[in-house]
Order: sequence, then C-alpha cells, then structure tokens
Amino acid sequence: MATAEQVLEYMRVQNLPHIWCPGCSNGITTRAIVKAIIEAGVDRDKTVIVSGIGCSSRTAGYLDFDTVHTTHGRPLAFATGIKLARPELTVIVIAGDGDTAAIGGNHLIHAARRNIDITMVCYNNNIYGMTGGQYSPTTHPGNRATTAPYGHVEREFDLCELARAAGATFVARGTAYHFQPLVQYLTHAIKHRGFAFVEVLNTCPVYFGRQNGIPRAPELLEWVAAHAVTAKQAERLTPVERIGKYVIGELHHAEAPEFTEEYMRVVKAAQERAAVRPEQVSGAGRAATLPLRRVEVRLAGTGGQGQVLAAIILAEAAGIYEGRNVVQSQDYGPESRGGASKAEVIITDEAEVDYPKVTQPDVLLAMSQDAFAKYAPSVRGGGMIIADSGWVHGDGAPAGVNLYRLPLTDIAREETGRALAANVVALGAIAALAGVVSLEALEKAVLARVPRGTEEINRRALLAGYRAGREL
Repeated sequence: MATAEQVLEYMRVQNLPHIWCPGCSNGITTRAIVKAIIEAGVDRDKTVIVSGIGCSSRTAGYLDFDTVHTTHGRPLAFATGIKLARPELTVIVIAGDGDTAAIGGNHLIHAARRNIDITMVCYNNNIYGMTGGQYSPTTHPGNRATTAPYGHVEREFDLCELARAAGATFVARGTAYHFQPLVQYLTHAIKHRGFAFVEVLNTCPVYFGRQNGIPRAPELLEWVAAHAVTAKQAERLTPVERIGKYVIGELHHAEAPEFTEEYMRVVKAAQERAAVRPEQVSGAGRAATLPLRRVEVRLAGTGGQGQVLAAIILAEAAGIYEGRNVVQSQDYGPESRGGASKAEVIITDEAEVDYPKVTQPDVLLAMSQDAFAKYAPSVRGGGMIIADSGWVHGDGAPAGVNLYRLPLTDIAREETGRALAANVVALGAIAALAGVVSLEALEKAVLARVPRGTEEINRRALLAGYRAGREL
C-alpha cells in the first residue's frame, strides 16, 4: 500500500494549496488515482495524464507526470491522439460529468466503441461546480441547481451503463467515501488492456450541497455513502427500493480487440502491400527544385477530381515512408459540388508545425481554371504552379512564380484509359518538379491506398506524371 510520503512524490507540491473549495472531495479522488498508479506498477515516465476543463480537470496541474490540460469536452480526443502516436504509454483521462457526458459525450461513446487502451476517470458531483452550479447531465430529477431553482426535470445519465453499452471493456463505480475500494477499482482499470471507465461519486458542498439542503461536507459524504449499494445488495432490492441508489463496484469486465493494436496491424498490412512489387520503378529519386526544410502544398480543382485522396497519399508518402513531420487537411463546403475546392499538405523537417493550414503555398497544383484563378495569387515568391493544361487556359501566374503546364488528364487517359487517374499523374509531376517527396515513397503510398486490382494502372499513372515532369 502506497504511503503518504510516496503519494507526495507524485505531486507538484509547488502548486499547492489547491484551488478546490473547502470540503470538495476532488482531493480524495486525486489521492486515490496516485495510489492506484503506484500500485499498478506503471512507469511514471511513460504515463500521461490528460484533462479537459472544469474543477476535476485542474487535477492535472497537481500531478507530477507528463500532463496535458486540454479544451472543454475534448480530453479523450487528445488522449486518443497520444495513444495512437505512442501506444506504449499509459494514458489516463480525468474529466468531470459535464466534460464527460455533455460536450464530450460523443468522444466517450466512440472511445468506448473503439476499445482504445485509455483509462477514463470521471469525477461526478452531479453539477457544474466551476461555472456556478448549473445542472449537468448527471443531475437527478428534483435536485436543485442555479439553472433549476425549482428542481431539475430531466432524467440523468447512468454513465457506467452508457460506457458499457458503447463498448467499454472495464466499467466501475466508486465513491470518495469508500476510499480503499476506489483505489482497487482504479488499479484494476489502469492495468486493464482496453477502454476502462471509472465513475467516482464526488461531492460539491458549496454548490450542490447548499442548494440541496446538505451544505456541510461530512454530511454530504455520508449522504453519498448512504445511497451507495454493492451489486449484491442491489440484487436484493425491489425496483422501488433501488430508486435513488448508486450501484458501486466493478460492474463490467470483458475482453475485446484493443484499438491501437488493430490499427498497427492495418499499418503493417499496408506497408507490406506497398513493399511487394513486381519491379522497381526506374528513375526513382527526388529532384532538388525546392528547399526541403518546410514545404506547403495546395492541391486544388473541382470536386471529384481527387484532390483529397492525392493530398492524403502525398502526406503518407512523406510521413510514413520518409519519416518526416506532416500535416494534412481539406476543406468541404458548397465548392465541392463545383468551383474551386482544395486539400493541403505541410511537409517539414522541423520539430513541429505551429499552424496546420497552408497560407502561402510553395507548390500549387491547379486542376481547374477556377482553382487557378482563386489560388494562384497566394503562391509564395519563388514557388511553383503545376497546372493541368487541359483545364487551365492562359498564363496569369504571379511574378516570380514558375508555371508548369502539363496535360495531366490527357496523360491519365493515354496511360490508363481513366481520366480519374489524373490526380495520381499529378503526384508524379509534383515529385519530379518540386522534389518534396521521392517517387519511391509516393509509389508505396499509392499502392497502399488504391483499390485492389488497380495497382498497375496507378503505378503507370504515377510514373507517367513523373516522366512528364522530368521532361520539363
């Protein structure tokens, strides 16, 4: 059993005293989490604590781990990204009932559905404490809140049932009153391989207690204890007797495929598929037209020309097969039905990308006249425009920008019999003219993405675009 001295070693004592109100039980639950981490035996340096916004989420500031204090309702989204990037890490999310079940409700559902190996601890005090005592998704009918002065009329979420039904493979409920059992539930949750959800019934004497006639912290904790029953005790109660009772304990435990393991199998399969080729593409390499420290690429045209797929392939070629840092995004809207639409890729050798959107592209692929007219003026001086000459007519490139006109769609028809392969032809031209990624990496990314049975067609399209670019 972890001692008080050991618990303090895991705290940022310089941030104490904490900001929680007198009598708040968040401190009890925070201590239980630390004791569970110690007893689970996980590596402190490979443990990440993620929190959102709210009273509970300030916990991350007091725990001496790698911690992330994120936006309201989004801690599971951030935690999912961390776990996917570094599957070996132990990731623990701390959130309140509002963070979990209101603005963050969909994230809870889908994290549980995926069965991603994250432990989520929900501090449930049945109210929004930080913002003034409004009712939350877990406030019970009849309870009072600042936004329900005459009593709440909505039914509350049973968060454990919600998590279980959504696919969580470990579900438990404890209380701040029953400290040792809570430590046990949290320990088992952290050790569990899959999505583990632990609801902790916490107390808020200042907002919930005062408005509901239990203003003193000890009495409110005793009230929680009096309304908690174990699963065995609940079996002996009639439906009427169970009204207003909380069932505590380890409520659900199952085994299912874990998301990051399944995802890595897909990545491996894609890499193996791309690596199996009947022959090497001749002339593979990277041109040195542009500096490679950081390059912003915008792919634009008319909806249906495959700019988004081309951007994904370009990003995966640079990121997966060349190990560079990449950000990829696209815009949807009415333009996807006609006019100019775009997708964007930032490729960099720098440590991080501080802003994920392209502002001044170094490379613009224009596959329609509308796209050329709209985005050509934004190209950075010294950059280049690669235009499909079958659709883009005339010059009009800004001063200091190189314009390369290639019959991308015509090449696709001639080489593959499919005009829709023009986006892959364009990728070959980008490799030849801009040098932002090697042809070999692009080929691997193309083969990992295209439908089975079309590998040879797309390989020919890519090589044809590369050759056309080299000829220029």
